[in-house]
Amino acid sequence: MSKGTVSNVFSKKRAVSPEVARQVKKAAKKLNYRPDHIAQSLATKKTMTIGLKIPQYDDYEVSYFETKIINSIVRICSENGYKLLLDRFVEDEKEFFIRDPVDGIILLNPRISDVRIEHYQRLKFPFVVIGRPENTSDVYFVDNNNYEIVREVTEHLISEGHKKILFLNAAKDMTVAEDRKEGYYQAFINYGLDIDDTMIVYNDPTKYETESGYGFENIIKHYEEEGFSAVITDTDRVAFGVLRAINKLKLKSPEDMSIIALSNNYQLSLETSPQLTSVELHPEKLGAEATLTLLGLLNDKLTPREKIVNANIVIRES
Repeated sequence: MSKGTVSNVFSKKRAVSPEVARQVKKAAKKLNYRPDHIAQSLATKKTMTIGLKIPQYDDYEVSYFETKIINSIVRICSENGYKLLLDRFVEDEKEFFIRDPVDGIILLNPRISDVRIEHYQRLKFPFVVIGRPENTSDVYFVDNNNYEIVREVTEHLISEGHKKILFLNAAKDMTVAEDRKEGYYQAFINYGLDIDDTMIVYNDPTKYETESGYGFENIIKHYEEEGFSAVITDTDRVAFGVLRAINKLKLKSPEDMSIIALSNNYQLSLETSPQLTSVELHPEKLGAEATLTLLGLLNDKLTPREKIVNANIVIRES
């Protein structure tokens, strides 16, 4: 077997049959061989590294959703001979635009008029977005079916008899907030109910210290005045704040207020009382599909511009 064939197995530079790849990896394992990352970089004139950009705010901690995405990206990178450079940044820092020693970038949380996307487009630098970019015509991205799943969640609550549903949405400048708002509206239209714009609230990370605080403060603020009987929350962390608030108001869920979170931290959802009804966004699939899309771009493979990972409701007690 030639050196070139062995190199192609580990570098993924050229296609190798599954049987040949299996034989090479079997022999490598027997000989305790590990590919030299630096040597690969010199040979291919690539860094063999991709970057992941995660925005942060004061007292920011990586969420369960982001952890799952990171884990899947690391796995796909490792399987394909790449490393991951993780960068947590404050979005208004100029340092964000410094050219990183990477071959391509994965971006999270796209926004309306997103300067990050515009920047990498000007550079003609390979990147993939997790989430829907504002302009989908020339950007590679992976996303959930956010419009459809929020319509489904809202219709589920309406079918249970709820007519006033508070929606604690994501930040207003995020594209996901727009998609989810339209899905929420469509559910009311489908049931012939009036739409109340005051029932949609948008998160402001500069105003609330934590996501839980965002949920807590808005339940306390709006409940007495609005009298809603159900809440849809942007994340499970926001939902935990809602649970604290209804406990303070001496209410019970789901008797007095139903709660559905648009994310699913499985372990924490089971530990809440009541157990939290959630939406499974499949972050591992989002991360894996985004990484495979970027690797396809980096290796000149024909790659779909858009991939959708379907979310689903996980009915529990709340």
